Formats: sequence, structure tokens, C-alpha cells
Amino acid sequence: MPRFACLEVRTACSSCGSSIPVNGPFRSVTCPSCFRKMPVAVDILGGFLNDFEEEYEGTEKGQGTGGTVMSGSGTYKYGCWKLPPKCPECGKPLVLPEDTATGTAICPDCGEKLHFFPAPEWLVREVPSAVSCLTPEQPPGPEGEQALEMDESSSRPIVMSCPQCGGALTVSNSSERIMKCGYCSTEVYVPDEVWTRLHPVRTAREWFVVLDGMNIHQIRSERRRMDQREEEEFLKGWKLRNTPEKVRRSFRMFVPVVLVLLAVATAITLIGMLESSKGGGVSGSWSRYGPYLVVTVTILLPVWIVIRSVFSAKIGRGRESKKALADLAAKHGWQHQAAEYRSAQGYIDAKYRGRDIEIHPDDDYAIEVELKDSAFYLKTEPPGWPGDDLQRFSSGDSRFDELFPIRYARPELAERIGSSREDAGRVLAPIFRFLEKWGGRLGRMKVDWSSAEVHLSPGHADPMDAGVRYLLPEDLEPLLEDMMVLAGGLDAASAGRTPELPGAVPGPDG
Repeated sequence: MPRFACLEVRTACSSCGSSIPVNGPFRSVTCPSCFRKMPVAVDILGGFLNDFEEEYEGTEKGQGTGGTVMSGSGTYKYGCWKLPPKCPECGKPLVLPEDTATGTAICPDCGEKLHFFPAPEWLVREVPSAVSCLTPEQPPGPEGEQALEMDESSSRPIVMSCPQCGGALTVSNSSERIMKCGYCSTEVYVPDEVWTRLHPVRTAREWFVVLDGMNIHQIRSERRRMDQREEEEFLKGWKLRNTPEKVRRSFRMFVPVVLVLLAVATAITLIGMLESSKGGGVSGSWSRYGPYLVVTVTILLPVWIVIRSVFSAKIGRGRESKKALADLAAKHGWQHQAAEYRSAQGYIDAKYRGRDIEIHPDDDYAIEVELKDSAFYLKTEPPGWPGDDLQRFSSGDSRFDELFPIRYARPELAERIGSSREDAGRVLAPIFRFLEKWGGRLGRMKVDWSSAEVHLSPGHADPMDAGVRYLLPEDLEPLLEDMMVLAGGLDAASAGRTPELPGAVPGPDG
């Protein structure tokens, strides 16, 4: 069964502030006062309908929602009601023909016309359930622009007298509001009664959208279920493939501790063997010296972990990382915050080339760079929490897919990535470039709607979670610069532009 939405929308001219009615699915409208062409935010217009669709089943006939939406693209006042098509003048219900491809519906009572036509492609992209539209104005032009209609009375010029010399002035709807008299050269302001006659006031009028099939929320819900099933299946194999390497990495972290314990145990055993000639034996040696091993494990090891954590920024890699952070802050005039603590390397929270950045080597992610409404959600390790408007994709590159088991993008980009390896290469070029340099040492990485975050191996992982994460000094600045390039490329790809990337540079790992 088709569903109906009745809308009334107004926006404001950014030039003169006048109210502009949006009486149809237009991508641009013309201000009736200053004739400036104003773009219409299609995502906001589509958002009105999608929000209405979400509440449709629980909405009574004649009820709906409305309000004011303020955004960077303008201010919109709207109302959206659950009403079938009716005459915008007398309110009588309109009976639509079965074939509503394109045509005109005429009110049988007052003769008012309503134009009906298929929903524009851009509207269907925003509102998948949109089928057709009925508007009191002409359908949108090829670029979605509003077609201005002039009635006969407003198209005829008006002759008025110059208030200075009495000469005849011919004023038409294409004339400026301030005219120069052709006789005395006086600048004459066209009176309101003449101006409004040539430029009739346009008012916001109701228009309708016919909806059918699954709405965007149902489509996203179904797609999310499919994506989750696919992700679960992929992660089963991914965990099996990656568990041995994670175990090896964890074991390597504990090698020094294990070696110390083995050395102590070996020493105790050797002492026992040497004393066996005196009647002591190995068992006697263990009874005398075994407690030292227990003390080492139960007391000295935890004490070592605490000391290592407390002085993590004063010794070893932590100290080097902290100094590199201080040098970078001094170079750019940034504040090296929390640097006074012995257990912390501190962090930088600053603005760099128009983006917010955070550099925090002893955190889960060492560098975080702001993104402008990213279309991607990527993570190198589960779990992940992508937005409902995103779709899982496969890049066709097994190395990339293995590196990012959690990978989502907006549907239009996800479909483009999945269409061919060439398209995937173009869309994901910023990430491929970054991985070409840093992929061999990538510890963990995340890209979401607001930021790109990364940490490198070996400093991203800490044995026994003693808080000793770090970045190698030689990596700090190059990694930041490459993250800035990555952010610019991701913003371009998210906006549908081709990313402009510098040539790939070999990474420090060769």
C-alpha cells in the first residue's frame, strides 16, 4: 500500500534574509525578493521524510511533525503530515490516475492544478521509498532547479512617472529596484505597489510525496543483519589465522621475565648438584633456595612492574619518546601537556593545518587527527561499532581485508569499492598509500566519522599493561605528516572527490 507525506517547507535567503518557499523537491530555489539562487540541502529535505517514515505506523491521519532545523547550509522551517493528496487551495481530496508517471491533477471543485512526476533521483537516493511527487509548482529542471512561473499580469511592464521630472519610466519584472530616469538621470526607487505587482509574493504551499516499499530504516536494519552475519563468519577465520601471531607477540613480551626465572631455577639446581657431594642434593638445595624464587615471582616481579610504570617516562623508550614529543611541541609552538609527571610522557592537543590533532604516545592510539564527516569506519581489531548508515565492504585486496576485519563505508562508496579493484584502488588510495609506508609496523588503527587514529609496533603493546607505550623518536614527525595526508585524502574520498596524494615514500622499515 502506498503511503503519503504532505510537506510544507520554507528556508531563508542568505543574501537578503527573505523567506523562500520550497514548494517541491528542488535542489535550488530562487529568492522572490532579490532573485538570488539558493541551494537546498537535499540531506535535510530527505531527513524530514526519513524521520517521518520512521514514525509513520504510529502516526494518525492528519498528524505529523514540524519544527526548525538550523545547519551550515541554512535554516529550514517545515511541517510533514500523514495526509493523502488534496487540493492546496480548497482542501478537497484529489483522485490520482493509476499511471502517475508525469501529468497534472486538476481539482474538480476549484480547478487548481497539481503537477505529478516521478521522484527525482537525488530524492530516491536520500529516501529510497520515494516513488512520485505532487507539487503546486512545475517539476524541477534538469539540475533540480526551481522553474519560475510568471503569471500574465506580472509579465507585462508598467509605466510610471519620474517623481523628479515627470518623464515616463517603463518598469518590468526584469528591472532593478532602483532605476535611473532616462530624462533627468535621477535614481528612482520603484514603489512597493508597483514592485509587488511585478513580483507577486510567493507563499509556502503544501506538496506531497508518494512512498512505497521498505523505508531507509528498514533497509539499513536488514543490511546490518546481513553485514553482521558476514562479519561474524569472517572473524571466525580471522581469529584462527591471527591467534598464533598474537600468542607469539605476547610470549616475546614475557621472554625477559621467563629468562630471569629460568636463570634462578637453573642456579638453584646447579647449587644442589654441587652440594650433592656433601650430602645435600638437589632437593635440599631447592628447600633452602626455592623460597628465593617464590619471593622473586610474588614480590620482586610486581615491585619491578610498579617501578617500571611509575618511572616509565624517565627510563628507556618512554624517556626517548617523551623527549621527542617535547622537541616537536617546541618546534611548532605547541603546549606539551602533563609533561611534569614521571609516569607520563605527556601529550599534545593542538590545531595543525586546520585540523585538531592529539599526540599521546602512551595511550592506546599514539596520534589522532580530525576528519570532516568521514564516510569510513575501519578497525584493525574487533570489536567495532559502525553507524547504522554504513555498509560492510570487501576491497578485493586480501592484505587490506585481513588488516581491517572491521571495514564499513557509506553505501555509495561501499558499492563503488566492491564494483572493481580499480574503483577500490581509487577510493581507498589514501589508506593504501599510508599502508605502503607503515603497514609493516602498524600496531593498531581506527578510522571513524570524526578521526583517524594510529599506533605503531612495537610501542603500541605493553607487557603486563604497565603503561609503557611509546613511539620511536624517528617515527613521530613522519607519522604525523602522513596522518595529515591520510586525513586530507579520506576527506576528499568521503566528499566524492579524487584524493590528491603525494608520491609514495618508502617507510622506515624499508
